[in-house]
Amino acid sequence: MIEEVRLKNFEGYEKAEARFTEGLNIITGRNSVGKTSLLDSIVFGLFGAVPGIENRLLLSCRPTVKDAEVYIKFRSPKDGSSIEVYRRFEVKHGRAYTSAVKFIVNGKENQVENLEDLRRKISLLLGVGYRSFNWIIYTRQGKMTEILEPRKEEIDTILGISLLQELSEQVDQARRKLSRIDGMDVETEYRNLIMHIIPSYEERLKEIEEDIREVSIEIEELKREIASMESSNIPILFQKIREIEKQKSRLQEVKNTRRDFLSRYALENIDSVAKEEARLKDELERLVREIKELEERLNGRIIENASISGKLENLRQHLEQHQQLLRTGKGVCPTCGQEINQLILFEMINDEEDQLAQLEELLRSSEDETSALKKKIEEQKKKEREVRERREKLRAIIGTFRDLEDRESSILKVLGLLEAEVGVMLRSLGIDVDVKDPALIEKISYLFPSPEKIQSGRKKLEELNMRLSSKVKTREDLLKRLESEKSRLKELELRARASSLASSLREKIQEVLEKKRETILAVLASRALDILNTMTDQRIYRSIIIDSQTYSVSVYPWGLANPIPASRIGGGHQTLISLALRLSMLHFINFKHLIILDEPTYGVDQENLQLLLSSLSGLRQYMRQAIIVTHHGYGIEEADNLITVYKDSYGVSRIKQEL
Repeated sequence: MIEEVRLKNFEGYEKAEARFTEGLNIITGRNSVGKTSLLDSIVFGLFGAVPGIENRLLLSCRPTVKDAEVYIKFRSPKDGSSIEVYRRFEVKHGRAYTSAVKFIVNGKENQVENLEDLRRKISLLLGVGYRSFNWIIYTRQGKMTEILEPRKEEIDTILGISLLQELSEQVDQARRKLSRIDGMDVETEYRNLIMHIIPSYEERLKEIEEDIREVSIEIEELKREIASMESSNIPILFQKIREIEKQKSRLQEVKNTRRDFLSRYALENIDSVAKEEARLKDELERLVREIKELEERLNGRIIENASISGKLENLRQHLEQHQQLLRTGKGVCPTCGQEINQLILFEMINDEEDQLAQLEELLRSSEDETSALKKKIEEQKKKEREVRERREKLRAIIGTFRDLEDRESSILKVLGLLEAEVGVMLRSLGIDVDVKDPALIEKISYLFPSPEKIQSGRKKLEELNMRLSSKVKTREDLLKRLESEKSRLKELELRARASSLASSLREKIQEVLEKKRETILAVLASRALDILNTMTDQRIYRSIIIDSQTYSVSVYPWGLANPIPASRIGGGHQTLISLALRLSMLHFINFKHLIILDEPTYGVDQENLQLLLSSLSGLRQYMRQAIIVTHHGYGIEEADNLITVYKDSYGVSRIKQEL
């Protein structure tokens, strides 16, 4: 039961308070003064939203208003507890945000996790949820007669039938999922596995098993044959003979290389090369001695040149000093400090100039000789390099030739040992063939299997083993696939049985659902007729009928052979029947605590208006509390609690109430 509502800045209200009592609460006032807004505040206070209206539009449009508040107090029909709910919201950037909530039970504030948690707790305390409240308890203006042709899912939800319907749909959805696997029909896939896929794998498996058996037999026979060929010393004999041929081939290669080597250098034998190398050695030693002697002479000449250059430098200095004395006319020697006669000084200068000329001539002659020595040394060094290079080439030729001779000697030793071993083996086997016979290998091959044949057998054995491994792997893959398909077959069998079971279960649920719906609708229609008959003393209809498929309502008037749609009768009777049906549904869901009607007289003509108003007074026997909005002055004489809504001179909605 709603006890109190307080508003601040909610729609057209600035500040307002309304109290509600048991019985008939009439909200009256002129058009557009805020009567419906008062009902909207009840819905918003309970659930935080109003059907068909954005929360941002619930905020007052007056300037400077930033937020709105709604407080509602009600008594829980479930346990009788006193519930208080406070909500404050504000609008920012065109969107409404809840800025504060309080949830108080019996005077003690309770914590809520979020707005959805608060709505869930209030729904539990009311005994109905948001959807049912706004469809059956609270009837908005002009919506009273919607129940005559309702939406089926709405009625199913209210009557609890939707749970069975949802269960039926879930079972059907499960059946559809079970009947399809990987986008294919289970039954089709099952037949395909039984008739084609599994038999195909089994047939292929038999073929592979037979192939494995045949290859295994062939492998065993080849192993025995190879073992028989390898049981004697014949393979070793062939190996030794092959080695002899290999050594002979190497020996021939060495001989050919040596012959080509001599031919390349136009030599008959290596002795002439050795003699030439010895001659070049002697010449090289002679050149080295000559170069050493020339370098010693050059060093002496360089030293002598340096000595002459020193003397020249000293003599030039003395000459310059004496010439300076002669020019200045001073007769004192700068070295010893004694007086010098000018004539003597002149003679000294002449003498020094003669010495200087002699030394310069001597230096030029010595430098020419030095240059000649250097040139001679370079020529000798060049000749020495040429001789050394020629000698190195000859030494390389001799070394290569000696290496070839050593290789030939080594090969001949190995060849001799191999031929001796083969000769012993031939004699032990009683084979009278010369070991040096060029056709030895062919003659032996006629008598015994060759290594090539044995190798060919081994290669074939390796190929057979690979074939066997491949077929064994194929068999394993086939077994895995066959096992997988058989497992899949079991899964399909289970899915098929489950699908069949789901189909049967859905049929049973649908059967129960239809029976329950028919039973409930018959009870609702019968009770609605009883309620209608208590609201009016007119007995126009002998029955009310609710179609079990569409929930559309028909009435069966007395005197007519067939029922007619309730939507085709008069407006007053439509409203009364609609009200009776709503009360019948509320009685069915055991909710006898509250009904809210917004302008139930909407669209009713004057002839039926008084009938409807007098019928509304009878709501007391069905509902503990009824809150009804009426046109100005209608029904106030029947009210247990009268709430008058008006607008003041500023256009603000106000409430006047006397209790």
